Amino acid sequence: MMNRELSAYAVAIRRARSRHRWSRPRLAYELEQVIKREGKEPPGRESLIRMVRAWENGEHKPDDYNRERLAKALGSALDDGFEINQTRPAGVITPSSSARKLKAIEFVAWIAKHSNLSFQGVYEAVSARAEWLDAQAPATRFAQAHERSRITREQIAKALVAYYGDVSTGNTGAKFYKARVGGTPLTLTITTKRGWLGMAVQLGSDQERFRLNSDPVVGAPVSPLVETTLEAALLRLASVEVSDTVLVNNPLYQLLDIAIARHHLEAVVSVAHFADYALTMDLLETELMDALVATRQPFAVPNLTNAVTKLPLRDAYLPTMTSALTLNRRLCVGGPVALLAVARNSARHGQREPDFVLLIQERSARVVNVTGKIAVVPKSFHAPTVEAGEEVPLSASLERELEEELLGREDLECLLDGSSRRADPFHTDHLSEPMRWLVDRRCTDAYRVECLGFGINMVTGNYEFPCLIMIDDEEWWARYGGQVEANWEMERIRRYSSRDTVGLQTLIADPQWSNEGLFAFLEGLRRLAELDTVSRLALPALEVEV
Repeated sequence: MMNRELSAYAVAIRRARSRHRWSRPRLAYELEQVIKREGKEPPGRESLIRMVRAWENGEHKPDDYNRERLAKALGSALDDGFEINQTRPAGVITPSSSARKLKAIEFVAWIAKHSNLSFQGVYEAVSARAEWLDAQAPATRFAQAHERSRITREQIAKALVAYYGDVSTGNTGAKFYKARVGGTPLTLTITTKRGWLGMAVQLGSDQERFRLNSDPVVGAPVSPLVETTLEAALLRLASVEVSDTVLVNNPLYQLLDIAIARHHLEAVVSVAHFADYALTMDLLETELMDALVATRQPFAVPNLTNAVTKLPLRDAYLPTMTSALTLNRRLCVGGPVALLAVARNSARHGQREPDFVLLIQERSARVVNVTGKIAVVPKSFHAPTVEAGEEVPLSASLERELEEELLGREDLECLLDGSSRRADPFHTDHLSEPMRWLVDRRCTDAYRVECLGFGINMVTGNYEFPCLIMIDDEEWWARYGGQVEANWEMERIRRYSSRDTVGLQTLIADPQWSNEGLFAFLEGLRRLAELDTVSRLALPALEVEV
C-alpha cells in the first residue's frame, strides 16, 4: 500500500477525537447536537459520519462553517493544526455556499413546502451539501459510481425478495415474476398477480379505457419530510447540482385503480408531479444500491441479509407488499415499457432470412433512474404534456416517447426553451415522417401496439405496463431505419435480430438489465411468438411462471 502524508487539519481532527476517546459515529452525534443548537436541521447521521471520514482522510477540507462546528464539538482537544475563521459572525453561511446559484429551484420550493424548513433554509442546506460533494476527490466520486454499477439486476431482485419475504404465502395474491430462459431461472423485482399477464390489449382502441380523476383530494398526500426522508431529499438535489443529471418538474399520471383482463384495460389516474416522485419514492433505488455496496466484501457478492436490515426510506415509503398494492393510499407513478420489433427483409448481401429487428438501449448517466442499465426502448413515464384529459390513454404516452426517443422530436422532451408553447404538439403537421406513416396504419396488421400485462416494480413502487410495438411491414425499416437515432436518455443503442437465438439468450442473461426492461423484453418475446406467422423468429426456450 502506498503511504501518503495527511494534511494538518486531518491530523488535528483525528488527534482531537482520539483525546476524547470518541468513535467517528460519536463525533457525528456531537456535531449533530451543535447544528441543532444553531436552530438548523442537521444532515442524516450516516452523512455526518461520511463527512468526518472524508475530513480525517484528507479527501477535502471542512469549510469555515464546519470548522467552527468542529471546534464547538471537540473544544480544547483541537490543536494548532486546525485554523478557525474568527472574522465571520457565527451562523452566517460562507460566501461559497450562499452565493451558489442552484438550478433545481422548483424542487427546493417543493422540499420547503413538505418540511419544516423555509425556502432559504432548504436552499442553504442543498448548497452546503453540494459544496461537500464538490469538495470530494474525483477518485471518491467515481469510485462510488463504479461500485453502484457493479450491483447486478439479480442481486437487487434477491435483496427485495429477502426484504419482503415469500409474498406467495401472503393474502395479497401477488408474487415476484419468475421465468426460465434456456433452462436458466430468473426472478425479477416485478410483482404480478394471476390475470395480470398475457393480456394483449390493443392500445388506441376501445380495449383501452383510462379515466382522469380530477378530484384534488384523491390519492395519498405526500408525508412531511423529517430526518431521514428530509436528508435523502436534500442530498438528491445536491447531487443533481454537481452533475449533468436532468431534473424537470413535469406532471405525471398517478395510478389510483386498475382492472385488467384479456383484451381489456381500464384504469383511473390523477395528476401528480415529478418532484413528488423524485424526492420520495425514487430515492429507494439509490438507498438499496448503497446498502448492497456497503455489505460487499472485496471479490464477493453483497450480504443480502445485512443489506435489507438498514433501509429506512423503504421502511417509511414501501414497507410491505400490501402497502405496494394499495394504490390509492400511496404515490404510484410509472408507465409503459415497450419492446420495439420492426420487420426487415433479408440482409443486404442475402446472408440473413427475414426477421424483426429488436432495439435495446443502454441508459445514459444523465437520467435519474436505472442509470447505465439496459432497457427496452421506448421507456416512458405515463404523463401528459399540454392536456391531461386528452392524453390520458397509455397509447398517447407510448407513441409520444417513440417519437421523442427514436425519431428526433426534441420538442416533446419539455426540456428546451419554447418546447411547451405548442398548443397541439401531436398535430399531424408536427409528426415526423416515420411517425406519420405509422399513424396512417394504426390498428392494422402493419402497425400493432399492445399492452401485454401489468406489474408493480418493488424497487421504487412504480407501475409497469409491458408493451409491444410491432411494425410488421418491411417497408417502414427500409424507408426509415436510417432515421432512427437515440436521444440524450441513451448512452448507446443496440440492435438484435429475432432470429439470433444465441445472441438473445446471452442478452437476457446480461446482469446489467433493469428489472422493468427485462420484464417487458420477456413478455414482448412471448407475444411475438404468438403472433409470428411467417417464421421471422428463432427464440430461445422461454417459460414464465403464470
